Amino acid sequence: MIARLLAFTAMSLIAFNASAQSGLSFYQYVKQLEAQMVKDGADASQTKAAFSGVKLFKKAVVVQQRERKKVKTLDTFLPRLVNEQRVKKARALYKQHLPLLKEIEKKYHIQPRFIVALWGVANDFSDGVDGYNALSVLSSLAYSNQQDSHYQKQIKATLALLAASDIGMNEVKSNWAGKLGLFNLESTQYLNSFQDYNNDGRSDIWHSLGDSFATTAKLMEDSGWEQAYTWGRQVKLPKDFDQSLLTTGDYKPLSEWKSFGITRFDNRPLPSAKLTAKLVAPDGIKGRIYLTYHNFEHLLTLTDSLYNAIAVGYLSNRIKFPPIQ
Repeated sequence: MIARLLAFTAMSLIAFNASAQSGLSFYQYVKQLEAQMVKDGADASQTKAAFSGVKLFKKAVVVQQRERKKVKTLDTFLPRLVNEQRVKKARALYKQHLPLLKEIEKKYHIQPRFIVALWGVANDFSDGVDGYNALSVLSSLAYSNQQDSHYQKQIKATLALLAASDIGMNEVKSNWAGKLGLFNLESTQYLNSFQDYNNDGRSDIWHSLGDSFATTAKLMEDSGWEQAYTWGRQVKLPKDFDQSLLTTGDYKPLSEWKSFGITRFDNRPLPSAKLTAKLVAPDGIKGRIYLTYHNFEHLLTLTDSLYNAIAVGYLSNRIKFPPIQ
């Protein structure tokens, strides 16, 4: 136990010593952040109050670095994340919440199975999350990744959330990665699409399923989700396939992919629908290969990972088939 604690502390110190690229201490960096936010238009007194409680959150950086070093393949990742227990739970919750999900679909035009699948992959169907002070987490990540403006954008959005009276926040809570609520949304995503679905005067994506489902659906609708279509499918490549097509990221008609000898994974021909798709192969030519439609791009914005986006798509398929009685 002591050895693990010492190792964790050493890793933390190494991470933060290496991350102080500007030569500033964390708290000096936070003061700079505060000044920059005010310069960018944030209210000075509100910003000062919000930053007064910011603390160094070493776990965020340590876990981020550990996640980056993990070796993943879909062959190991999917069976762990989309196991039979999670599929069974997803189908049960889909059935349980179908009246609410149908209301959401009618208003925002997002198929219910995708909402449930996103929920499962994000937080294993938790119906309530809390977490850490989002500004502390995001400031720590910004300090550790000073060449990346992403976290500063999220900090700016978090301050805007605190200032938005129609959201009703005194403090914004996040997970270790700075993601918010039941669906692990970015602060920018929440700010742009928050919904108070139960009309209680507060958009609560941490504890309200209605607000969480609606906010995520609104975000997907705003991004251009096409209700008439799905996300993609696993496929098989012919032995003589031109591997350069795996890396171009080009969208081509299904008829063209069919002409290259690509089939569905069960060897049936590709659909005859007039759709365009692109190849996605996270693990290269020897791994699982997918033809994905434009909706897959929207799953990526919600998951930040090819692996998670594919897991959402796969789980949504398992919710749909076989049909739930």
